[in-house]
Amino acid sequence: MRLYLIRHAHAGQRLPGGRDRYRPLSSEGRDRADALAELFTGVAVDRLLASPATRCLQTVESLSRVTGIPIDEEPGLFEGADTARTLADLEELDGQGQVVACSHGDVIPGLLEQLGRSGVPLTGRGCELGSVWIVERADGHWTTARYINPRASSLDG
Repeated sequence: MRLYLIRHAHAGQRLPGGRDRYRPLSSEGRDRADALAELFTGVAVDRLLASPATRCLQTVESLSRVTGIPIDEEPGLFEGADTARTLADLEELDGQGQVVACSHGDVIPGLLEQLGRSGVPLTGRGCELGSVWIVERADGHWTTARYINPRASSLDG
């Protein structure tokens, strides 16, 4: 399995009073979301997951349109999630091909920290808005994780 962990694109300032879940992408974020869809040209995406946050759903909308794959909302990808549980949920997708999952700036580093502690080599560093981590899984084990910054012109780095 290949897992593409996408940090949502730019969404502007946080909304007060618990409404932040509904914060939409900014125009900059929408441009990045479109660029992400182009970045995935030629990738045979099999599943598309996103945090229920509006900004995450909007980040992968263009990719959903291009691939024809619906977005499955995954509460375990939402801010503040228990990343041990989220990682276990992602492991259950093993054998489902290439999975794209859009999440947040606390969840993705938490997942990567767990992978690193378990001995998975992490290549690169960061979790910028609109960035991608490519995480490989083979024979029931996570094997590698590689960072693609938001300015990359391809998923090759």
